[in-house]
Amino acid sequence: MAKKPKIAIVGRPNVGKSTLFNKLSGKRTSIVDQMEGVTRDRVYSSAEWLSQGFDIIDTGGYVSSNEDDFNEEIKEQISAALNECNGIIFLVDGKDGLNPNDQFLSKIVRKSGKKFVMGVNKCDTPEHASRINQFFDIGFRNPIPISALNGTGVGDMLDTLFESIDLNNISQSNDDSDCSITIVGMPNVGKSSLLNALIQRDQAIVSHIAGTTRDSVDTMIKWHGKNIRIVDTAGLRKKSKVVSDIEFYSSLRAMDSLLRSDIVLLVVDAEKGFTKQEKTIAKEVIKKGKRMIILVNKWDLASGANVSAELYKEDMYMEFKDLQHYPILFVSALTRRRVSNIIEVSWEIFTKQRKKISTKELNEWVEKAVRNYPPPANQGKSIKIKFIEQVQQSPPIFALFSNYPKLISTQYLRYLHNQIRDSFDLNGITIKFSLRKG
Repeated sequence: MAKKPKIAIVGRPNVGKSTLFNKLSGKRTSIVDQMEGVTRDRVYSSAEWLSQGFDIIDTGGYVSSNEDDFNEEIKEQISAALNECNGIIFLVDGKDGLNPNDQFLSKIVRKSGKKFVMGVNKCDTPEHASRINQFFDIGFRNPIPISALNGTGVGDMLDTLFESIDLNNISQSNDDSDCSITIVGMPNVGKSSLLNALIQRDQAIVSHIAGTTRDSVDTMIKWHGKNIRIVDTAGLRKKSKVVSDIEFYSSLRAMDSLLRSDIVLLVVDAEKGFTKQEKTIAKEVIKKGKRMIILVNKWDLASGANVSAELYKEDMYMEFKDLQHYPILFVSALTRRRVSNIIEVSWEIFTKQRKKISTKELNEWVEKAVRNYPPPANQGKSIKIKFIEQVQQSPPIFALFSNYPKLISTQYLRYLHNQIRDSFDLNGITIKFSLRKG
C-alpha cells in the first residue's frame, strides 16, 4: 500500500486554512466563513498531488491570548496535529501582513521538528507576489505566494514540502474504512464526549457550551483488525432555531456525513429524554435508509432517579413506535459505562444481512405470513399477495407484487414489516417495501 504523509495546515484565524483545505481535498469539507474561529476541532481529508496521495489536517486558528472560551482547547488540537503529522503548511495572510500571532506560531512550528513550508495566502495575482517580503522577518526561508481560493502557487508549495519529506520513514497508510459510523444528535447531548470515549483520546473539543463542534470530524480507529471511521457531527436543531450561517452549514455537513455512513448513532440526553427533535432526526435517518443505534447518554445521571432502562424504552416507544426496531444502548461518555459495547453492536448490525435474501426464502415467508393473517378486503376488492423479491441490498428494499397494490392498508404493511424483521433478524436495519402490480 502506498505511503501517505500527513500534512497539517496551521495559522492564525482567518488566513484561509479551511479554504486551502477544501482546495486540496477537492470538496467543501471544512466550513469557510469570514468570522474568526469557525474551525475548532481537527478535520481530516485525503488529497493527491502528482500521483502522491496524502492526508490533510485542518486546524483551528492560533492566537496567543485566551480571549476565546475555546482557545486553550484549540491550542491542544493544533499541538496534537503537529505531533501526528509528517509535514506542515504554515499559512499566513499576505493581504493583512505580518501579525504577532504569526510570530508566536512560527516558534511552535520550528519546535515541532517537522518539515514545513510557509504559504503566503491571498496573493491572487502576479502583482501580489511582493507580499511575501514582509514575512522574511520571521526568519523562514523561501515563503511561497499562493491563492487558496484560485489555486495559484499551491502546486509549487506542495512540491517544496514533499521534496523535504522522507517518504521512506512514513508508515504505510490504511485509511480505507471497513465501516463508517456517524454520531448525530441535538447540541450538547455528549456526541464529542462519546467520540473521545470511543477512541480513548481527546480529539474532539468538549464543552458545556452548545454548538462547540461545527465541522464533521472524521477519526479512524482499529477494532479487532477492522478499520472503523467514526464521524462526530455538529448538533442538529430545528431549522427555525438555526441563527447563523455557520450553524446552517454545520447542519449540512452533518447530513452529508449521515448519507456517507453505514451506521448512524443517534445520541439522546438521558435527563432530557427523547424529544420531538430527536424524533425528527430519527425519521430522517430512517428516510435515508440507514442502519441506526440509539445511544441514551448520561445514563449515570438519570439512573440515579430510580428509572429503569425498560421503562425508559417504553416511554421512547410511546414517542416514536419505530424505535422498537433499533437497538437502544444506555451509556455514559463521562464514566465510559458500556461505551465498549457500541462498536461491537455497530459491527454486528453492519455485517447483518450483507447478502440478499433469496427469492425462495422470501416467498416461503410471505406465503406463511399471508396464511396466518390474510390482507383484508378493501373497497370490495379481494387483495392477493402474489410474489416478493429483494431488489436492493442497502438499504434492503423488497418488491411486493399484488393484484391491487394501492389498496393494501398501512396497518397490513406494518404487519408484514414486523414479520419480515422477526423472520430474517433485521433489527437495526431500515427496510422498505415497494408495492407493485403483477
